[in-house]
Amino acid sequence: MELDSEIAVEKPSGSDSILPASQIKSIDTAAVILSNAEYRKLIWKLDLHLLPPLFILWFISLIDRVNIGAARIQGLEKDLRMNPLSNQFNIATVVVFIGLMIAEVPSNWLVKRYTPASILCGECIILGIFTICQALVNNFAGLVAIRLMIGILEAGLIPGSIFLLAAYYPRYELQWRVGMLHVGNALSNAFGGLLAYAVASIRSSNGWSGWRWIFVIEGTLTVVVTLMCWPFMNNWPATVKWLNPNEKAILAEHIRQDGIIGRMDVLDRKAVIRCLTDWKVYLSGCIIIGVISSVYSCTLFAPTIVKVLKPEYSARQIQALVVPIFIASSISTLSIALISDKLKHRAGFALVACCISIVGYIILLNQEHVSVNARYGALFLVGAGSFAALPAAWILLLNNVSGTYKTAWAVGMEIGLGNGGGFIASFSFQGNAAPFYWKGFRTTFSLMCMAAFLICVYAGGLWYENKQKRAGKRDHLLRVEGDNLGDAHPEFFYTY
Repeated sequence: MELDSEIAVEKPSGSDSILPASQIKSIDTAAVILSNAEYRKLIWKLDLHLLPPLFILWFISLIDRVNIGAARIQGLEKDLRMNPLSNQFNIATVVVFIGLMIAEVPSNWLVKRYTPASILCGECIILGIFTICQALVNNFAGLVAIRLMIGILEAGLIPGSIFLLAAYYPRYELQWRVGMLHVGNALSNAFGGLLAYAVASIRSSNGWSGWRWIFVIEGTLTVVVTLMCWPFMNNWPATVKWLNPNEKAILAEHIRQDGIIGRMDVLDRKAVIRCLTDWKVYLSGCIIIGVISSVYSCTLFAPTIVKVLKPEYSARQIQALVVPIFIASSISTLSIALISDKLKHRAGFALVACCISIVGYIILLNQEHVSVNARYGALFLVGAGSFAALPAAWILLLNNVSGTYKTAWAVGMEIGLGNGGGFIASFSFQGNAAPFYWKGFRTTFSLMCMAAFLICVYAGGLWYENKQKRAGKRDHLLRVEGDNLGDAHPEFFYTY
């Protein structure tokens, strides 16, 4: 559906999270005419208020999850008496994903139950404190315990942010915004690498190595920056004062025009069953597993892999080579997100991103026959493809669920299940597999191929469901169960 030159809003309707009934009564029901320029100005207003604080939180918090990769090449394993040929480092990385998988859905429930600003910022502040605590550990067990808490505390940020944005933005405005936030993830890896480069040579009077200062400095930054962002964080649209009632009505109407019309604001038994039995959530989770295994292979192990390519390089030089990989990933993420929103198409661009990553893996699986520079270049393809595919895969589900409870469940569950890919990635690149890491590359390559195949299956399933709805074969649901159906509503049509 292309934007018309004028958008007429006769009355507020659509998502109850945009405009509650108490405010509807106070709005003039006369038509509100909005030109394309005025509509873009309204979306820009959303961008200015919503994206900067969320971008900063994504940027600063992910550093606390992935900085262990930089710490590893600066002596963490030696100081904690970890065996570099064992899987101890992999265990220290994988426990984060256990925490993420456990806490994604409960955190989204807290975001809905209380306020997004207090929950997301509160979690980030405590996350920063635990990051600092990593600098104080003296053994492997202590590191594992703190990493588990970091996973639990970071679990809510990504699904909570996406849940919040879905309450404001129409369907075909979302991928660019989520892509912008995901760029915060990619750039945080680049920034974390630069920061690690800067502190690599720090030696204090208490004998601390540079890796401990990485945790102290980055954890402190998380706490300070989150406290600065908190006053600028936003809650649900019905409560914000920078949108007037007519603007809220316009957004609600445009969301409805984009096809998001089903509500699920009552969590009764039928609603719970609908949430638990939706095939889209579980298939999307499997797609995310395939994509995120590749993302975390880059974020956690890029320094390790580059070190194998350039064994004569210092830790500082290695970090300098890692940074451009994430800059390229940021560019690809934004490019694909922008085109996807403009053309109002999802699955095809997610598939293209997967294929870019697959090409990189094909080069790495033939690494004995290519130059070191070609292997290094392949890391750019893997990063660019997998980072671009992740927000595309998130939006494939987000665009196809409706209702507050259904959206909260679907986003939390999808990302929670998907973090199993990080679990797999953490054990795929073990120290005793150097220098070629065949197991890691074969595993992540296979999972990315799985993701590409499942995207096709997912699009086919959505096409079939739309065909059934257009044929009237889902109309009985509205008569039998009422309108608390979410995206199962007969007039909700899926997009792919």
